[in-house]
Amino acid sequence: MPVSTPATPTAPSTAPRDGGVAIVLPGGGARGAYEAGALSVLLPELERRGERVSVVCGTSVGAINAALLGSLADRPADEIASITQARWRDMRKTDVIRPVFGPNLPLVGLRMLGELLEVPGVRLASVLDPSPLQRSLTKWVDWLALHRNVKHGMIDAVCVVATALTRSGPVAFVETKGAMPKSSPRDDLRYVRVPSLQPEHVRASAAIPLLFPPVEVTTPKSAADFYIDGGTRLNSPISPALSLGADKVVIIGFEPYADRPPVPEKPPVPRLADVAANIVDGLLVDQVSDDLQRMVSINSFFVEGASAGSSTSQSARAYRKARGRHPYKRISYALVAPERRGEMGLIAERVFRERYSGLRGLRDIDYPLMSRLLGGERTRARGELLSFLLFDQVFVEALLEAGAADARRWLDRHPRFWCSDASHDFHVDAIEHEAAREQLAIDEWRSLRRR
Repeated sequence: MPVSTPATPTAPSTAPRDGGVAIVLPGGGARGAYEAGALSVLLPELERRGERVSVVCGTSVGAINAALLGSLADRPADEIASITQARWRDMRKTDVIRPVFGPNLPLVGLRMLGELLEVPGVRLASVLDPSPLQRSLTKWVDWLALHRNVKHGMIDAVCVVATALTRSGPVAFVETKGAMPKSSPRDDLRYVRVPSLQPEHVRASAAIPLLFPPVEVTTPKSAADFYIDGGTRLNSPISPALSLGADKVVIIGFEPYADRPPVPEKPPVPRLADVAANIVDGLLVDQVSDDLQRMVSINSFFVEGASAGSSTSQSARAYRKARGRHPYKRISYALVAPERRGEMGLIAERVFRERYSGLRGLRDIDYPLMSRLLGGERTRARGELLSFLLFDQVFVEALLEAGAADARRWLDRHPRFWCSDASHDFHVDAIEHEAAREQLAIDEWRSLRRR
């Protein structure tokens, strides 16, 4: 897939930025196609409204999409949408990982056995080999265009989040000409300025534990370490987006941020895939929902309460001011996510049955093999886990369409694009306000303890 010829940079817009708009992209493997579909609707609408995307932040596959958006920031929105979708339509599994079923399979088995028996010098860094991704990133992203766009102000900051193994904690690698945010004592997030974002930073963000090996990052030297997927600590980088100056955020998620369905009276006996899917759900969905709930609670309780003269909100503002911290500010958001929980897993299951069940599995033997390892048809969570690795053109097309449809559904509900009312998309009542107040007080106390 050749890199398209970059457009000639133009002078940065002199229109008021009002803090700017941030795009926040979480990790989810092949589910990244959904992000491209949603952006194909949202970016042209933002352009029509005269609003400028100033920051893009991503984790894992979201980091890949973020780097791509940064490299295209000097182009019209329709062109960005077209190129981004084309990248995903052209993507194949062999662009991301080497075949699982092949000559290397026995060697992987022996290494796994050596790892279990602690044989000296025999280690299994990962189950899958993502070496093709390193080559693919140089084709998918015009890195020189990304650096040029940051230099000329086409975009203020591009940020990707990875998790450091030695130092243990999330690290936000940021390419920007502007000021760098301070590290956050609340979530141990460390900000690192990079003169030029590189494929190694994006691969580090996308190194899914166990599936992919850790990635060594060598630049800058101050952050040299081995890294794994940023989603293990910060899957949806809302905090970095706000710290980099945005006061409006577009957040794309892979699950609805609503109450979970009731647990059946007699839940089925879980299999390995069910356990794995539950862990993934906790890493990639629950923490995002918590961050969103916190953000809208601040909007409704501290910001709105302060304007209405709430004594508690005024105390919170005074508390932060006395400690040299900025007061909370209202954050407008646009949130695109599926309407039903497990929607992407259902799509993956349908595509797998249509294209890889029975003799059709000879099309790519890796997918039936993965299915058997995940417990086969008896496992309810098979589709959920397959959706992370199903780099199949039919699945990608279905996710592109789903992302675009959910983005249009958001715009139908929010004709003015933005929302900041906690009661509109979340159930935030007085009890949750009190819980938010207590949580924020704990955050402040932790920050003081760490100074």
